[in-house]
Formats: sequence, structure tokens, C-alpha cells
Amino acid sequence: MGAVALACTSPEGGTVSERAAQTVSSAVDSQIQLGRALNRRGRFDSSRAVLIPLLDQAKAVGDSLTAAKALTVLGVASRREGDYRAADSLQREALAIKLAVAAEDELASSYNALGLLAWDQQRSIEGMALLQQAVHFARAAGDREALFAPLNNIGLIQTDLGNFDSARTRFTVALAVSRALGNARNEGIALNNLGMLDNWVGDPQSALDPLRRALELYRSLEFVAGEQNALAQLGTAYSALGSPSRAIAVLDTALAQSRAFGLRYDEALNLDALADVYLTAGNIQRALELYEAVWAIEEELGLHEATGRTRRKVAEVYQFLGNAELAAHHAEAALALHQATGARFEAFADLVLLSEVSGESGHPARSARYLRAAQELARALDARSARMDVALAEARIASAANDMSRVLRVLDAATADLSAGGYDTEWEAEALRARAYASLGRLEAAARAGRRAVAAVENVRAGFGSGALRTTYLAQRAEAYADLVEVLWQLGERHEAFEVADAVRGRALLEQMAAAQSADAPSSGSMATIAGSEAVLRRVEQVLSQIALLEAIPPTERDTAVTNEIHRLQARVAEGREAYEVTSVRAAELQGPRAALLGVARASARNVQRALRPGQVILEYLVTRDRLLVFVVSPDTIEIVEVATTELSLTNRVRLARDLLGDRTADPTTLSPVLDGLYELLIRPAAESGHLEAARHLIVVPHGVLSYLPFAALKDGASGRYLVEDYVLSYVPTAGAVPFLREAEPDDRTRGARRARVEVFAPLPDELPATVLEAHAVDNALRGSRVRIGARATEGRVRRALAGDRVVHVATHGILNARSPMFSRIELAPGIRNGNADDGRLEVHEILGLTVNSPLVFLSGCETGLGVAWTTEFIRGEDYTTLGQAFLYAGARNVIATLWRIDDPGAAAFAGRFYSAFNEISPAEALAAAQRQMMS
Repeated sequence: MGAVALACTSPEGGTVSERAAQTVSSAVDSQIQLGRALNRRGRFDSSRAVLIPLLDQAKAVGDSLTAAKALTVLGVASRREGDYRAADSLQREALAIKLAVAAEDELASSYNALGLLAWDQQRSIEGMALLQQAVHFARAAGDREALFAPLNNIGLIQTDLGNFDSARTRFTVALAVSRALGNARNEGIALNNLGMLDNWVGDPQSALDPLRRALELYRSLEFVAGEQNALAQLGTAYSALGSPSRAIAVLDTALAQSRAFGLRYDEALNLDALADVYLTAGNIQRALELYEAVWAIEEELGLHEATGRTRRKVAEVYQFLGNAELAAHHAEAALALHQATGARFEAFADLVLLSEVSGESGHPARSARYLRAAQELARALDARSARMDVALAEARIASAANDMSRVLRVLDAATADLSAGGYDTEWEAEALRARAYASLGRLEAAARAGRRAVAAVENVRAGFGSGALRTTYLAQRAEAYADLVEVLWQLGERHEAFEVADAVRGRALLEQMAAAQSADAPSSGSMATIAGSEAVLRRVEQVLSQIALLEAIPPTERDTAVTNEIHRLQARVAEGREAYEVTSVRAAELQGPRAALLGVARASARNVQRALRPGQVILEYLVTRDRLLVFVVSPDTIEIVEVATTELSLTNRVRLARDLLGDRTADPTTLSPVLDGLYELLIRPAAESGHLEAARHLIVVPHGVLSYLPFAALKDGASGRYLVEDYVLSYVPTAGAVPFLREAEPDDRTRGARRARVEVFAPLPDELPATVLEAHAVDNALRGSRVRIGARATEGRVRRALAGDRVVHVATHGILNARSPMFSRIELAPGIRNGNADDGRLEVHEILGLTVNSPLVFLSGCETGLGVAWTTEFIRGEDYTTLGQAFLYAGARNVIATLWRIDDPGAAAFAGRFYSAFNEISPAEALAAAQRQMMS
């Protein structure tokens, strides 16, 4: 290594001894820089081989500053390997030396490293303080290079705290600093974090560009740690955009890199991201296997608190699956870890989960024991969020045990804490209260509480509650509506009962509007008002997250500043809620009748009935955990039928029916009983009420899993006839949409000459060769059609066609995105639009910004009618956003969309029959006629 002397500096020139000292100092700095470069490449052993001898020699000759620099870089290596204990020890030793020798220009790097370590270990408040110290010393030293890291890392903590605007400002400033200094590595880090932030706020499309640019920079610098992190973020974005295969591919690459270079903590993060992708895709078993691998690494690294959280996450998955035994096993393991590490807030969450799991599995004594422990810990923590969570848990357990008086006592005692929470706690408290009142025969009180519960539910957009509440939220939400419907029905309030039932659906598209950041998304008018109101609610949820983090600080450790900040944030929540409610009302006013397509405004039962024509009847379904409610609505009457079936049973029946219908080799003798059984559940009760006797046209309003079901294929076992043989069928997202759609219909139903003008698009002739046959079948049925195949079927041409008065028929793939429905899309040919490259992906957020004048949009392809992909598991209680709903909202008067993967030659034959009938009759009647012909 050569001789080492005390580091010193002198002006250029100077004595021979001074120049020699400069030479030695330069050599030392070169070794330090080499160690840093090796760290970036993931070659940690090589870095140590350079730095440890340097450290030993520096200590031997009393070169304290060189020793401190070496310790700092060695600490970085230990952190990258996930050895936080060693990293913390090395960084604190380095800081002590720097303070002792008053090396103030070196303090920023140590405070930054320690702040980052605190953040790694979920000590966000401590990390923020350390990073602010780093900023102070970097500015004092006038070192812009040193200023980059803490600015960037503060942005990471602000992201965790939900301060997204502040985080974006930090990352943007860090990006500008790095570019001004020509530091490519830091530029990559800032870009990577901006992409990460876009993922966090639900805008994965915007995340792609900065992440790809970061990846290019990292690869050019051989910065392995950065490269695998960028890949992991790209995987998250691809997953959110509905490209699970691409997500898995990049995450597998990131995982391989983290394993090759011994980045154990990053390996755990990549495994966790992969698990999330598989969980979203419905492969729960694979997801659980990956979660198990995550906690094995966390245990190896001594990250006991993180291990506990992973175990609790697994417990919640098992609770959702109904496996109480395994849920309890993992929750107990999480509790033991959190108690051993003194993580009291985490232990509290474990106890709440265990109390509920024990109650669900029929162990009331055990449930009570865990609940008492949670209550004691909540008192010790003295945090509103803890008191609130334990009160809700106790009320849920009491409700399950049918101890309704206890439910009311618990909720009354916790009123102050519950009222300071968000909509997610308010709705559940009121729903539990409503059920208790109803059980006790106090129907008026139940109705009042139920109305408050539903009002709060309709304001829940940006997220769910914490802990086990997340896994049960969707099912419980439907229960709140169903409970209120039954109470109102008993009170004789039939119209209101129907309006409440209709309000439970049609929300998913609205929930996604605030996340649409594309330049093609609408930016003014009523759409902007809707998106703005949703953005207000998201900010409220972010503030609530900040409050929860601050309340996690034990009262004995809070200073006045923390207490004042909690009060300030609570005031912001109240202001935000008021602003949201005002803008929501304004949005509904601006939208008028069209608001019903999104669920912005509640339907009017009388308006719905007035919009029905003679012979038309609405069948509206409400699926809950233990019952099915069916509304039968005619121009003169509203009736409700309750069917004794469980959500799980109905889900299994629908899944089996779809599987059999989609399998051309399936035995008809197996299929027939399945379709007969669904007819008995869904149609027979309404028929036996007598209100279908004069019906010729059924308007179906599905809910949850029923969105997947082709009602036309349901079969009356007694007569042997399919439902479509007896009725014309239409589908709407909400009954409230019927008046709007009726107004949009042309007065003359026989305007065949106008309807017969069709533009046909088949952009994928090589991949889907039968779509060419389909296009020609349409042309043969309706002479004078415009047919565009392959490269001529561009997105720009489809947009222009939609703006015109022709029927638009598109035969292609429909790609549905469960995680980010705004990015569900139709695959078209790329081209040029407004002078810019056209990507050939017509996405939901773009459709919402269009003005569609077409009388009919026919989407013939894979999965165009559904809001989740074929491979995705049905999610209980969820409404599904569809491309069809987006086209209706944009102005299309009718939409036909396929419900599952279709047989291509069959699609061609079906299209020909449909358009032959379409010359003379309405779209719904033509659809029924084509279905009947195909059946024969």
C-alpha cells in the first residue's frame, strides 16, 4: 500500500515535503475511491481487501481522518449486505473520529449514512433528524456533492410518511444538483426515486421513463446495487400496468443480481415484490412460498421486526383464505418476534389480529385473552389509533358472538377516538352499530346508523384500514349496504332501499380517475372536478398515514413539536374531508344524469322506473357473504327477493360455469346442471314473484362475481330453454345509468341506414388470423363498410371513427388490468397522432377523455367485457371496471363486449349474424337473435 502520512493540504506548489504529502494524500484518496467503486459494483469482499489494510495502517500511524473515511466506506458495504448491526457500529465509530478531529467537511457523509440506516430499520423520525444534520453540514461546507445524498434520502422518508409532494420536490432538486455537477450515478439515483414515487402514487405509466433512464445510467457505470433496484421498481410498474410476465422477467433479473452479489436485503425486497405479483395474479401458493423466503432472509439478517411484519402479512393471507389455524400460527410467531424486540406497536397489531382469528375459529376464551392483552397495550401506548383499532376489534368480536348490547357499549365508549379517524373507521363503526340496533329491534336507529355507514363507505376511495381490516373490507362493505337495504325494506322505504343497493356498484372506475396522469386524460370540466375530488381524498388518506406514524411514538418520547404536529394534521384531515364532500357534490351537479355511470350521484328509483319501456324489467343483484338480494324493478313495481346462498358458493358456481363454457371439449351433461343451478338461484326467485310474466327484455345489473357470468347461457331445467331464448338481455353498470342511456337512444329505432355504416378494425392479422375473416364477415353483412387490417388499423383511426357517427367494430386483444384499471386497454396498430408517435394502446384513461358519438362500439376480443384478467382470482365483494363502461361514459350509446377468450372462427360467424339482424332491429335484439342462431 505504501507509506501513509497524516492527511494534509497545501496550495499548489509549496515545499518538496508538502508536495510529497500531497502525493501520499492523493494515493489514500484513490484507495478510498476504489473502495467506493467496488461497493457500487457489488464487489464487497474486494472493497474490504482494499480498505481494511488501509484502515489498519491509518490507525497504526495515527491518521484519524483516513481511518474515519475507510470506516465510512466499510459501513456502506455492510449496509448493502444487510448487516445493519455491523454497519451501524462502523458508521458511529467513523462519526466519533470525525467529531474528535473537528473534520466538519466530512460529517455530512456520516450523518447521511446513519440516517439511511435508521430508515432501513423503520426508525423514520430518527432517520429524518440525522439526515437534516447531514444537510446542515453539507451546506456549511459548501459541498454540493455531499448535499445530494441527504436531500435524496429525506425524500425517501417523506415518501414513507405519505408526504408525496415534499418527496417529489426533494428528488427533483437532487436530480438538478446531480446534473449540474455532471454526476451520472447520482442522476440515476434521483431518477430511480422519482420512478419509485410514481409507483407509490399509482401512476406506473409515468414511472417507466425515469426508471429506464436510471437503468441505462447504472449499467454504464456498473452500479449493480442501483441496477437491481431499478429493475425491481420496473417490475412493480409492469405489474401495475397489467404486464405480469414482464414484471416477473425483470424481477427475476433483479433477484439473480442481488443473489450473485450477496445483496441479501435487496434479495428479500425482490422476493417480496415477486410475491406481490403472484398474489395479484391469483397464485396464492407461489406468493406464500416467496413470503416464506423473505422472512428466512430477514431472520438471517437479524431483522426481527421486519420478520414479524412479514409473518403477520402471511397470517392475514391465511385469514383471508379461511385457514384460521395457519393464520394463528404465523400471527403468534410475529407476536413473539415483536415482543422480543420491544416493538410494541407491531405487537399490538399482532394481538388484534390474533383476537379476531381466535374468535373466527371458535375459541372465545383465547380471543378474549388476546383482546385483553391488546387493550392493556393500547392503554400503555396511549395512541388514538391503537385505542380505535382495539375498540373496533372488540365490537367485531361481540357482533360475531351476537352480543349486540356489548357492541353498542364498546362503540359508545370509543366515540371520541373513532370520530377523529378517517372514513374507513367511521363506516365500520356505524355499520356495526346499525347491525346491533337492527338485531335489538330498533329499526329507526338502525336506519340512521346504516345511512351514516353507507355515506362513509362511499367516501372510502384511497385505501383501506389497517391490519385484518384490509382483508375483510370488500365483503364488509357489501354487508353494510345489505343491512341498510333490509332495514329500509322492513320500514317500508322501498325506493330508498333500491337506491342504496344500486349505490354499492359502479365505483371502481371513479376510484381510479385521480390516478390518471396521462396527457390524454381529461384536464378540465366535470371530469377534472371528479378527479380533483378524488385527489383531495387521497391527500386526506396521506395525512392520516402521517398521524398514525407520529402516534406510534410513545407519549413519553413525544416532545411538544410532535404533539403540535399531530394536532395540526388532525385539523388538516377535518378541512380535507369538508373539501372532499363539497367537491363531490359539485362533481355530481356538473355530471348530471351521466354521473350515474360512475356512481357519482345516487340513482332516483322513480326516474329509473320512468325510463323503462313496456316489457322491460331490471334485475339488480347485491352479493354479500351470506345472502343474495335480487331487486325486480318494472315500470310499476319494485320488489326484493332474498336468496339463501353464500358468496363463496356463488363464486365457485360462477367459476365452474365459466370454465366449462370456455372449454369446447367439456361434456354437455356436466355443463347443463351447472347452468340449471345458477338459473334456480338467479332467475327462478324473480320469476316466481310473478313480475317477469309480461317481461320481454331483462336489464341485468350484476354485482361482484356475477359480472363474470353470461346470463344468456343460464338454463331453465324445467323447460330446457336458455334465458336468451325467452328474453332479450342488456347489461348496465348501475340501474341509475338507465335514464341517461335511454335519453341517448335515437327516437327512430329503425334507422338502419345510419346504423349500417360500420368501420371495422383488425390490427393483429398475424397473431389473430381469424379476425380477418371476422372483418370480411361484417363487410359481407353490411356492404359499404370500411375495413382496416394490420398497420392500417391504428389507434388514431379508431379515435377518429369513434368521434364520428359510424358503428365501430374492433377485433383484437382486450388487456384488462386488475391492479390499475385505468390502464386496461385495446391493442391496436401504432401510428402517428397529432405529430406524435402513437403507441397503439387505447387505454381506459384515454377513452374517458374522448367524445364518442358512435351509436355502437363492438369489442370482439379476449376479455374486453371484464375488469380483471382471465388468470386473476375472483375477489370477493369487488365491482369490476370494464372497457365497456368507459365507452358508455365517453358517449357510446351501446357497447357489445366479449366476456371471455373467444373462438376466433366462431367470432366471425357471430359477427356476420349480428350485423345481418342489426339492419332491422335494436342492438340488444340483434344480439339475442345472433345468440339464438348460433345455439342452433
